[in-house]
Amino acid sequence: MNKIIFASIFSFIFAFQTLSAQNTAVDPFDIQTTVYKTALKNYDLQAATYALYNMLALKPARTDLNDSLALIYFAGERFAQAYITGEQILKNDPKRKDMLELVAISKQNLGLIKESLADYEKLYGIDKSLFYLYQMATLQYQLKRYGECVASLDQIIANPEAEKQKVNIRVQGGQQEVPMKAAAYNVKGICAVDLSQPDAARDNFNKALKIYPDFVLAKGNLESMDKKAKEKQVGVVAKTPPAGAPAPGVKPVQPKPVGH
Repeated sequence: MNKIIFASIFSFIFAFQTLSAQNTAVDPFDIQTTVYKTALKNYDLQAATYALYNMLALKPARTDLNDSLALIYFAGERFAQAYITGEQILKNDPKRKDMLELVAISKQNLGLIKESLADYEKLYGIDKSLFYLYQMATLQYQLKRYGECVASLDQIIANPEAEKQKVNIRVQGGQQEVPMKAAAYNVKGICAVDLSQPDAARDNFNKALKIYPDFVLAKGNLESMDKKAKEKQVGVVAKTPPAGAPAPGVKPVQPKPVGH
């Protein structure tokens, strides 16, 4: 009986030593790579991020892993970490379009409008994309740089590709995809509203709807203008005294009795 027990213990120890030897032969980096891939497959971004940090600790020279880290942060809408990681990458390669765009969008989501605009200007310097120019225009509007905004929008409107390319615009309950030229006219109309140019605003909103009749924002902007115009008209009518009534602040003249 004792021989059997000792034989079993010996077998167990031998098996354990063999397994340990096999485990030490496995590259820890490969293990973390497997964890990373599995986490991504299950869309566990937190686990994937943790695995990436382990991979970077094991192989600091693998700077390409920072790209994956930035993209994971961006996918998880952790925009502060995304833009910080992206800017670290851009220090070594300032003209990386993918990272410049990631950083620009991240800053925009964080409310860093001026900084985001500067990044889009760099992107437009590298690639004369209408998308980048449209993003510049919307950011210029938010900064109330109306002259620059309208100039950017006019460049878009003058480009024949603007009717073919589309942009996604947030509307109540989701997003709407509209031709970029229509979107540019809509923003131009909003600028005109801010600058107290109602005729120009209406003209631009109508041009947007002519290109894309189902444009929700342009319709809403026109309806808002109509509503305000009616309210203003009603207010003027209410303030206008009826015929024969005394003007505000003027006491009516009392008629004197005849013969006195």
